[in-house]
Amino acid sequence: MELEVQTYDRFLVFDVLGKKSAYINDSIELPGNAKLTYTGGLVCKSVGIPETVNFILSIGSGMAVEAVAKWIYNKFKNKTEKMTINRREIIFDEGQIKKIIEEEIAIK
Repeated sequence: MELEVQTYDRFLVFDVLGKKSAYINDSIELPGNAKLTYTGGLVCKSVGIPETVNFILSIGSGMAVEAVAKWIYNKFKNKTEKMTINRREIIFDEGQIKKIIEEEIAIK
């Protein structure tokens, strides 16, 4: 599923991936046997406009959705202006992240 984040934190991708440099298709294994893959972003040079960062979250049904939601919440909290999961804007809350992931898994 697609994860899009708007942020003013220029180091967000590095912090999320746990690396000093990041390239498209770099990924990190998450709790519950899930994977988050960096797919690029859009940097805006204008003042007051956040950067958009894109990821793909790979998670199957029966996986530990709660652990994945907690990891995402902890990695992105205080660094995210707006988050969308599969083009659905969410309220940035651990419970909301879990709910949307569960709904998206059920749809597939």
